[in-house]
Amino acid sequence: MSGYSELIFIFRFFRNLMISVINSNHSENMTERKNKIIVPLDFHEQSMIALEQTRGIAKFMNAEVIILYIIETTDVITSMFMKDEQQKKIYNVVEHKLKELAAATAEKYGFPVSVRIEKGKVYEQILRVADEVRARFIIMGKNDVDEGYKRFIGTNTSHVIANSGCPVITIKGKEHNLGVRNIVLPLDLTKKTREKVFNAVSFGLHFNSAIWMVSVLTGGISMISSRIYAKMKRAKAMIEENGVPCNIKLFKRSSTPDYEVIIKYAADIDADLIMIMTHQESRWQDHYIGRFAHEVINRSDIPVMTMIPSDPKKSKKVVKTFVDPFGIFGRNKK
Repeated sequence: MSGYSELIFIFRFFRNLMISVINSNHSENMTERKNKIIVPLDFHEQSMIALEQTRGIAKFMNAEVIILYIIETTDVITSMFMKDEQQKKIYNVVEHKLKELAAATAEKYGFPVSVRIEKGKVYEQILRVADEVRARFIIMGKNDVDEGYKRFIGTNTSHVIANSGCPVITIKGKEHNLGVRNIVLPLDLTKKTREKVFNAVSFGLHFNSAIWMVSVLTGGISMISSRIYAKMKRAKAMIEENGVPCNIKLFKRSSTPDYEVIIKYAADIDADLIMIMTHQESRWQDHYIGRFAHEVINRSDIPVMTMIPSDPKKSKKVVKTFVDPFGIFGRNKK
């Protein structure tokens, strides 16, 4: 079987497996399988912008948006001396503001919006609630932390990205179009490339998007003889066979860091989303954000969607969450 035929076979295998999983779960409570998007909110500007930018995906996939506010309980001293009445008063004020915001957002954009208030560590509660409601996405504002002349993604954002069981979209800046018209898909030679391609196809089919695959050559290898170019051509053929427009761009190695090349390319083609994958440290069974992914998330003004490499022992979760994030391949199946 040729490399191209193998890639087509693998994609169809995952698609058929995903459909069978959906059909086998048809008797489940439908409210448990409803599309849900988690938007963590802290009333800072960037989280409010993230809520605003959720409209494109939420309206298109007819999703319920859950505004999640976490009351941090890490300050033990404050909680010890704050009376129950004071805590309740704060809770009531926050709940009232959130419900007003939810009602206004629902009325403005026409999709359901609900509110949840939890207590605990911010990133732990975001991950717990997303897992509990089986969220399709987490969309969150990227709060920066100053360190000298540089700005880095905050601890909570970093933890959520590194450990989320569903794709995370981070929003930086004000003007975006999560429509999504153009998707930039950086590729490398890792085995996890297939998951990126499957997810990009699902996005492309769902949003009628174009996919722009991009990579950077290593060393002095020519484009024609490079393995990455051959892989990109095979992936392009598979993507286009499934009805999604696809373009390839391969840059020569230069003194410019790869992440800067990718970010500039995304800006040049007016991309709406950069889709990247973090890396998993299998020895310790824990997640971390690889250097390339970290730099793209940290520096890009274009929304970035991150995915954790799948655990092969959890095939159903892989199929549902990462191969088909919108549940479109099994749609209308009875």
